[in-house]
Amino acid sequence: MSSALATAPLGFDAFEPSPQDNAKGAQSILTLRPARPSYPAQAAAIALYALALGSVALYTARPAPPVQEDAVELVMLPPEVPPAPVEEPPPVEEPPVAAETPPEPPPPDEPPPPVAEEPAVAPVAPKPPPPKPKPKTVERKPVERPTHVAQPPAPARAGPAIVPPNAIASGYANQVHARISRAAAGVVPRAALARHESARVAYHIVISPSGAVMSQSLSRSGNAAFDTAAAQALSRAAPFPATGLARPASLSGAIVFR
Repeated sequence: MSSALATAPLGFDAFEPSPQDNAKGAQSILTLRPARPSYPAQAAAIALYALALGSVALYTARPAPPVQEDAVELVMLPPEVPPAPVEEPPPVEEPPVAAETPPEPPPPDEPPPPVAEEPAVAPVAPKPPPPKPKPKTVERKPVERPTHVAQPPAPARAGPAIVPPNAIASGYANQVHARISRAAAGVVPRAALARHESARVAYHIVISPSGAVMSQSLSRSGNAAFDTAAAQALSRAAPFPATGLARPASLSGAIVFR
């Protein structure tokens, strides 16, 4: 379209110099005169201009070619197979740990049974023999006969020992002592012995002929636990065997806790 416009005459023929002016030299170039109108040239320019406009209109009205879309190919994929589940290994059970059993403490030393002292048995004093009567001196008249020598007196005999009616035989006293010792072993105050404490509790009891305890008394040791244990031992040991005496008998002794 630009080439068509460039070749079209623009009607400058009216300004061309005349032949008379060419002879005048350089001054005739600057002098312009109106040219005669050229109708064929103007018609050709108009036709070219119309042709250019028609070309532009046709070029503009031509529809754009359709855009070809790329073909899409569908491919059938095989169905997805789900992955096989991974089996987790079973948990390994740890063997139960046996609880450590603390070592058993050694058994406490068994305290020795209390030693009951043998009751004091009053010794039986033998009855002194009766004094031998002095022989009477017979006065005789002196005679010529030789005098008789007086014979020495015969030695005195020891009479039988008289036992008090309430005296206890040593065998019976030992039997009572053993019973009290066994009873005291069952009432030992272990808490006091664990503290390494010891005591000696003296007692005095009066036993009836049938063996029942008529009365008892304790001397305090300074430790209430041992005093209570001694009283319990006497209560557990009674009654005792029959004494075989006609009257009540008394017995003294002591219980040693250690």
